Amino acid sequence: MTGPIEPKPPLSTVLGELLPALRWGDPRQLGPLLEHPRLPQAWWSGTALVDVTATIGEEEVALRAARALHACWPHLTVHDALPQLCFCPEGQEADLRATIGEAAAGPGAAGGEAAVARLVRPLLRPFLIGGRDLGSSSSATETESDPESELDVSSLTALLVRLLPADAPFEVRNAADSLSAWANARSPETAASGHTEPEEPARCTEPGPAAQSAPSAAAADALDDLVRGWDERQLAVAAGRIFCQNRVSLENLGAQFGVSRERVRQIQVELEKRFQQWLTGQGRPFLDHLRVLQNLLGSVATEARLRELHPSHEQVVSGLGVPLWQLIASSLPDRTWTSGWLVEGDLDARIDQTRTDLAQLCDESVPTWPDAVEVLARLGVREEVAEDWLRAVKGFRVIDGHLLPWGRSVNDRAEAILTFVGRPLAAEDLLTRLDDGTALASLRNQIQTDDRFMRCDRDLYGLRRWGGVEYLGIREMIIRELERAGGEAKSEDIVSGLCSTFDVSDRSVRAYLAAPEFERFQRGWVRLAPPVENGPGYQPRNDVAQTRRCFRTGDGTWCYRLDVNAEHLRGSGFTIPAGFAAYLGLAPGGRLELSHAVGDIQLVWRNQPTCGSIRPLLESMGAAEGDHVFLAAKEGQLKAIPLAGEAGLGLSDVQRALRLMALSGQVPEQRMPEVLGRRIGLADTTSMDEVLAHLRVRGDKDVLELLSPEYAPETGHPAPGDEQSTPGAPVEETGNEAMPRDPAWATEILPLLDEDAEADLMRLAKAVADHGKAAPTFGFELGEGGWQADFAWDREGARAAVVPAVPHGSTDPDAERRDAAYRAAGWTVRSAAEWLDRLDELLALLPDAPPGS
Repeated sequence: MTGPIEPKPPLSTVLGELLPALRWGDPRQLGPLLEHPRLPQAWWSGTALVDVTATIGEEEVALRAARALHACWPHLTVHDALPQLCFCPEGQEADLRATIGEAAAGPGAAGGEAAVARLVRPLLRPFLIGGRDLGSSSSATETESDPESELDVSSLTALLVRLLPADAPFEVRNAADSLSAWANARSPETAASGHTEPEEPARCTEPGPAAQSAPSAAAADALDDLVRGWDERQLAVAAGRIFCQNRVSLENLGAQFGVSRERVRQIQVELEKRFQQWLTGQGRPFLDHLRVLQNLLGSVATEARLRELHPSHEQVVSGLGVPLWQLIASSLPDRTWTSGWLVEGDLDARIDQTRTDLAQLCDESVPTWPDAVEVLARLGVREEVAEDWLRAVKGFRVIDGHLLPWGRSVNDRAEAILTFVGRPLAAEDLLTRLDDGTALASLRNQIQTDDRFMRCDRDLYGLRRWGGVEYLGIREMIIRELERAGGEAKSEDIVSGLCSTFDVSDRSVRAYLAAPEFERFQRGWVRLAPPVENGPGYQPRNDVAQTRRCFRTGDGTWCYRLDVNAEHLRGSGFTIPAGFAAYLGLAPGGRLELSHAVGDIQLVWRNQPTCGSIRPLLESMGAAEGDHVFLAAKEGQLKAIPLAGEAGLGLSDVQRALRLMALSGQVPEQRMPEVLGRRIGLADTTSMDEVLAHLRVRGDKDVLELLSPEYAPETGHPAPGDEQSTPGAPVEETGNEAMPRDPAWATEILPLLDEDAEADLMRLAKAVADHGKAAPTFGFELGEGGWQADFAWDREGARAAVVPAVPHGSTDPDAERRDAAYRAAGWTVRSAAEWLDRLDELLALLPDAPPGS
């Protein structure tokens, strides 16, 4: 609406036209705010406003409208919520840029819904006279107003007939005629009562364009005559090549009738000429019908809209065996019929233009759905098909009456939601709003490794451009506070500062301050303890040469073999071995950013080293689940080398093993120990026994299983990886070194533990590993509260967790809530010290690790 309200017939204006937001609101939400016992349901979208004001009064209408605006759309500006107000004198005095919420926040009695109602009231002036009381008319059958009520029915019917548009569908006009005849027909009882029959109102007997231009009987007969003269081959070509959306190939039709592809093409050209000649002759009424439909459909329409414009469109054309609408869709001039759409010009070009214009609209603000409809209208997309068109365009979603850009990655979609909401959200809340099947852990991994987002609290995430103080974890935030204070600060200042800013307990902060990395140098003061040694970077317990799936290439660069799974393809982050992470230069608490062919990626080491999503990289190389990709990094660049599929290559087991070690060429038998040894970090290897032993220590079971049958030791001992486990054999021996049955203990758990600060946890881990038990999840989080456990074994029938201990003699409400949450979920939960006292109980709960797993 672009101008002031003009006088209109009573049935043509409803409240929803004055308050556009009501047209897009949820009736279930608006009902309790707007419904009135004397009015029909959803009266704001279907009942004449003059009748509404006559029934419940101007003031009641204004108050109910204000209540709905204040409850559902407080963020809309007055101009957007009440666009016609600018043409009223009151609108010249009001601040149209203020939001509804701000307008309702006036001081004292001037505020609240009454303030918004004062803005609505001027819009109701043109609708205060000429209406009827809907409540009284329903009970008038037993009063003297009965003749007047009957007269109103006839008059109303006559008005309805006069207001029908010229292009009203044929079935609508028939229904209106039937209603008029019923209203003007009087029963004997009514005639005996002396009621005067009103004259039958003058009706428009001219049919609308769609009905008027419908194919006449003569034109339909001419169409039948045209088709009746075609033989079976011509009918098949017409149905499969001319009057269809998806054409049958010339080759298939030629094979069906035993003719060449060129002959089918000639038949098609001949039939198209006949049809065009028919349109300019006997089929001229049909051509007129096509032209009217062109105007009715607009530039963009669905085939469903075409089908419903006239009843005859569903009729099947005899001979062709296709419905008339299909013949029309393929005959409309300057139209592309594809994917259920009838579009002027090229469908893809119009979709691309729509994406460009909507993206520009979303860059400027968070537009409302009416704003988007206005943009779509400029592109020729009418309001009745706007939602369907948006689904075809893709890349956008309507949420709470607003249009949001909906990118392919979960990060892009999360950014759009946060921009719309305008405040930080908990991860669970953000996940609910995404509603796209993303896993909670995957969402956290994605946004924590994306610089667009910032962790605002323990479980609150916002956009970095909003500013504010970032939540880094208690340890990192203590270091940050010390750096801000010049290197040393009072313990109480750090505790109070962090607890007042973030949702952390003072006990948790004090527990971290008691760690060895912080030094108390005078009463109440703390600073960072000096480093014990100044070695070159972090040194894990097992370096990259002892790390599973890590192999050295010919130029000396180490690469890591990633076995692609569904989570990688969905965009989830994943853990990487500590040995490979340290080789790349990453250390606990650190962050590393690498570039690759289609973007950037971040590696973060918190509880364990993790890598962000590499989904774009995998998609760019066409990787599928089960493929192998070798990852290597050099000078800040991440390289990914896919391993070609084995299908059809006829490879032996040894050749398959070499491929898993990033070797694609032929290796002479006499050089096999030397080449494979260098691949896994061994120098001067002289025998395959050494290679197999080292692979076993590293945990490369898949390579071992392929090499062992060919290079089994000749001493009669079982080949590496082939030992039969016995219930009493908790560990597997290789030379003088004991290797846990589950290599994850040595690669992903034990290297991350501090023997001094986490002595009990280290003792427990070694004890469980030595008994051959499966490794736990490290840094586990439970449920929506994100309750953390150091170790967790989450298996059917065995759900055990190791949680941080509470200092003796003290209480920690957070720890109590954490333990209660675990127990409620069916877990057995204790601290490391408590589990050491009940080690037999824990071992009985945990499953054995398969040998060489």
